Amino acid sequence: MSVHFKSIARKDPRDAMAIPKHYALVVSSGVTDIDQLSQLVSDGSTVTRADVYAVIVRLVTTIQNELSQGRTIRLGKLGSFSLGVNSEGVDTPEEVTPSLIKRTKIRYRPSIELNNMLKTLRFKKKNE
Repeated sequence: MSVHFKSIARKDPRDAMAIPKHYALVVSSGVTDIDQLSQLVSDGSTVTRADVYAVIVRLVTTIQNELSQGRTIRLGKLGSFSLGVNSEGVDTPEEVTPSLIKRTKIRYRPSIELNNMLKTLRFKKKNE
């Protein structure tokens, strides 16, 4: 199976007079929601769809709770989740306070296995 892509023209925001260049853009072949994901996992195991759904929902809640305590979540072959922040810079360590934090984000780092999967992808240009 191949991942479809299309060509998209984009201007260089630093040079308004430049001729747009064309870039590859992945075209989604659909969305798998939590209900479908639960069914797919259930189909490949002895666990019911309802049980899989309940575990996924509880997993999200648990990840939120652990992240809110500053913990990193490592999920083996899935990857890891941790918190990151953006803050203003100051001259001395003593000046660093919570008020300097402007944005908090959840960082996801895929596992080696997921990153290796990227190396095996095949791409096919979608005819428009």
